[in-house]
Amino acid sequence: MKVPPSRPGNVSALLWWSVIATVAILTSAILGAVTALVMPASSFVRSPWRQGQLWDNFGYELSRPVNILLLGVDRDPEIADDSPELFNGRSDTVLVMRFDPNDDSLNVVSLPRDTQVEIPSYGVAKLNQANALGGVELAEATVRGLTNDLTVDRYVRVNTDALVELVDMLGGIEVFVPYPMSYLDRTQQLVIDLDPGWQLLNGRQAQQFSRFRQGRYGDVGRVQRQQILIEALRDRLTNPTVIPRLPAIVRVMEKYVDTNLTLEEMVALAGFGVQLDPQQFRMVLLPGRFSTAAEADRSYWLLDEAERDRIVAEFLDRTPSDAFIDRPSSSTAFNQTPSIPRIAIQNASGNPQTLESVRSQLQQLGFTDVYVAPSWNEVRHHTEIVVQTGNLDAAKRLQQALGFGQIESLSTGDLDSDLTLRVGADWMSVFSSP
Repeated sequence: MKVPPSRPGNVSALLWWSVIATVAILTSAILGAVTALVMPASSFVRSPWRQGQLWDNFGYELSRPVNILLLGVDRDPEIADDSPELFNGRSDTVLVMRFDPNDDSLNVVSLPRDTQVEIPSYGVAKLNQANALGGVELAEATVRGLTNDLTVDRYVRVNTDALVELVDMLGGIEVFVPYPMSYLDRTQQLVIDLDPGWQLLNGRQAQQFSRFRQGRYGDVGRVQRQQILIEALRDRLTNPTVIPRLPAIVRVMEKYVDTNLTLEEMVALAGFGVQLDPQQFRMVLLPGRFSTAAEADRSYWLLDEAERDRIVAEFLDRTPSDAFIDRPSSSTAFNQTPSIPRIAIQNASGNPQTLESVRSQLQQLGFTDVYVAPSWNEVRHHTEIVVQTGNLDAAKRLQQALGFGQIESLSTGDLDSDLTLRVGADWMSVFSSP
């Protein structure tokens, strides 16, 4: 792993996925705990052992919220594995992660690679070009400009070939492929050929799944599939049968990661991830829309600035105020009625007649901004409420009104919705047909 010279320590290369999947970072802690005890102090890590207090996870914990930028960098087939240029490509994945010890939460915000941005000294371009033009420093500066000068504490860059080796070493991951995926990308030497349905994907197939762009959502659909892969990998990494393989995974993955995190910081993140409640792990996509031919000569993802500001404030930048009163939220200030969310009904029950029951029931409950999205190709046993734009309060209101439904804090629903109600087979057992 490439680490800045001023940063001592043999940093574990499993970090990149550990940060995303949270639980895998425990491996970093186990392998580096002894070394970490003699590391210099970090600005956002405290050591209770040094204060005479015993802590379960090797003596380090987060002392304040931390924002980490993660870039998944495209691999140039002509660049050798040991080349310093390995991390200089375009960023296929851009995530900002906030580890917050104040409420024990981990928020992950996906920034679509085709987002239209102003790259300092270069002008208007796609977000994924920043790292290729000026390295991680320019990528950080571009992300700050995109997110209202959000503080980025640390970065992690990962070569995308890491996904292939990791999945293979885990023995594959189970993923639902919603429709046939077939595509040939000669420039990236990438052949995509996946059948629909539940599949045990190997490393190359997982890469194909994450990089397919030919669906109706284009690049944003790829972001959604990356979130699905994160969930699948997290599930796999928590399987007890994987534990014996972790040291070998660490050794193999070393060449794929570049970061400025110190070992003690990773140990602190490890402890945080191990204790994280799954309900406190949330992922969201920065909302927006695709550009039209009249707006640009190439396809961009144009951010909804108001929604961008809301998500940055709620998920990434909850800076303490100097005010000494708690201000009411925008949805409850001055006794305002919370806004009605736009709900997409996505039938995953296997019964076409369920749709009328759902629409009727939502209308009776006061949810009037409702439309039908294309059906989900897999039958789900349980109804899910997908928090597409990160509005968790609206999801909880819908769940309370229905009396059931599992909240999924992901952006894998219909793009035009605030919430996607993915209706499972349990719906008709709760509500009778009208």
